[in-house]
Amino acid sequence: MLDYPAILSEIQEVYLADSAPWVIGFSGGKDSTAALQMVFYALASLPPEKLSKEIHVVSSDTLVENPAVVKRVDEQLGEIADAGKHQLFAHKPDLFNVAKVTPKLEDTFWVNLIGKGYPSPNRWFRWCTDRLKIKPTSEYVLKTVNHSGEAIVVLGTRRAESSSRAATMDNHAKGGRLHRHATLLGASIYAPIADLSNDEVWAYLLQAPNPWRSDNRRLLSLYVNASGMGECPFVIETGTQSCGRSRFGCWVCTVVDRDKSMENLIHNGEEWMEQLLSFRNWLHEIRQETAQHVPKGVDSSPKFGPFLLATRRRILDRLLGMQEDLDVELISPAELDFVYDLLQREAAGEVKQGPREFLLKLGDERRLKVISDFELLAAGRRRLGPTHLTHAELLRTRRVSSDYARSTRVLYYVQ
Repeated sequence: MLDYPAILSEIQEVYLADSAPWVIGFSGGKDSTAALQMVFYALASLPPEKLSKEIHVVSSDTLVENPAVVKRVDEQLGEIADAGKHQLFAHKPDLFNVAKVTPKLEDTFWVNLIGKGYPSPNRWFRWCTDRLKIKPTSEYVLKTVNHSGEAIVVLGTRRAESSSRAATMDNHAKGGRLHRHATLLGASIYAPIADLSNDEVWAYLLQAPNPWRSDNRRLLSLYVNASGMGECPFVIETGTQSCGRSRFGCWVCTVVDRDKSMENLIHNGEEWMEQLLSFRNWLHEIRQETAQHVPKGVDSSPKFGPFLLATRRRILDRLLGMQEDLDVELISPAELDFVYDLLQREAAGEVKQGPREFLLKLGDERRLKVISDFELLAAGRRRLGPTHLTHAELLRTRRVSSDYARSTRVLYYVQ
């Protein structure tokens, strides 16, 4: 059974134990909502004079989040700020802060995918997570630490999420309720709902009124529609199957083979997302190495580099067309300007006749063969996968077979 009073009591003890400000992660999902609700209730029962240190509610927007989730999160951030400043911290509203962090322009998804040619992320090259999520949040935490000397990051993580999450949390738990962040000096992690099950989270959300007056039934409905289940039982026993196991994230995510959440949202009434799903599936398809043409007679294992210039132009054209059709901002004006600038620079070394083979001599005397529709050295690239091109010398270039017209990525191999 959920020992609700014990969790609230622990939250109060941790809050009152020191002067370190709190940075509470809020994604709008069930776990972060439950954790933030409990913080609200715990602090609301303390006398105002004891609410003397800062609270920062921080939401991370990758700029490619599922639009249905973004809309709900944005609505809630305003409600949270209003309740925090005018009710919970009415005596000192400046102590309660709500912020949404986003990646730097040079780190955004479209700048890297279209502008720089990074292939769509997969399990082995998940370049997006650090740039889009970890860095923006970490920078906010570090600013808080630098201002106060330390900070406590409050997360809605739970052991029941996965066996790997449980193992990580159990390892950190040896240090007590708080553990030091692995890389952020001065920051500690606190997970108040670490031991709750999935069913207990939903039971709590559906019984405890939301303190910023949001409707948790809307959150439940979002999970129901994304789960593919026709109904979601009211859960009061841990053995009952719950629908709330769906996960939301970036609508362009190609790390998974299928975006079942978006498929189910479409099936349950969000038909406008069909174009988004089709585009995501196409990004997954053109990234696959097995779909590339590999010429016969290649004497060493070929590798695949960035998207070709023509491929990136196709991605941009399709993205802009979809943005106009749906009347939803999918790429910001600032990102678009940055992407155009990068494409223009790369186009300076464009091969007008289509893909060609370039033979380069590297600094260590090895030779590198590259099949590309732009000249690597003229485009200013200094790296191709793990191979550095800083001291590379172009030996020759020649036409290649028209079979390469099917290719979407640069192909290269070292002799």
